[in-house]
Amino acid sequence: MKNLLFILILVMVCSCEYDKGTIKVQNKVHNVKLESVNWGNYSITYSLLTGEESDEVTIEDKKGTFPKINDLSFYMVSSGKRVYLKTKSKYQLDVDQNLTIVITDSTAVLNPSL
Repeated sequence: MKNLLFILILVMVCSCEYDKGTIKVQNKVHNVKLESVNWGNYSITYSLLTGEESDEVTIEDKKGTFPKINDLSFYMVSSGKRVYLKTKSKYQLDVDQNLTIVITDSTAVLNPSL
């Protein structure tokens, strides 16, 4: 009986509450495909054609770790050429937020390998 009570108390003390938010990405860049789209260390989608929107991805972490702030990285593919890019802007996800990041022709990006 003492062991059961100890285990219950241990579970209650060790159980962490989690916060979450959701994120999705829209590709509004003309005539390009975005591949391997990541927000920080979180994979968002494998591929987005022009006009497509990714599925919603839930970002879940321990309480107190939000807001999360990251840039978006992806490969841009057009006419058989592929280049790795990151957005110059960082995007903030707050607790219980539904964040949509729209990549357009005017989104400021950089190539980190240059």
